[in-house]
Amino acid sequence: MNTTEVLEEYGLTRETAARYVDAITRSNQTQTAEELDVSRDTINRYKNAFAEMDAQERLLLISTLTQEKLLDQATE
Repeated sequence: MNTTEVLEEYGLTRETAARYVDAITRSNQTQTAEELDVSRDTINRYKNAFAEMDAQERLLLISTLTQEKLLDQATE
């Protein structure tokens, strides 16, 4: 299983998932929704999707998206 498959299986977009992972580690759901400029319902849907994933899927997604973000920051 790869990152794209996990995102598709849970109906998540790569960009919002990456931003969600980054923001939710620093903020609560309301603050995360405001930062991402999405509704609390969207944040709750992402929270539920991550909760439904098994540990391997969650780890793959979080580590891949975090690595991509760090690489983007390093090349800016």
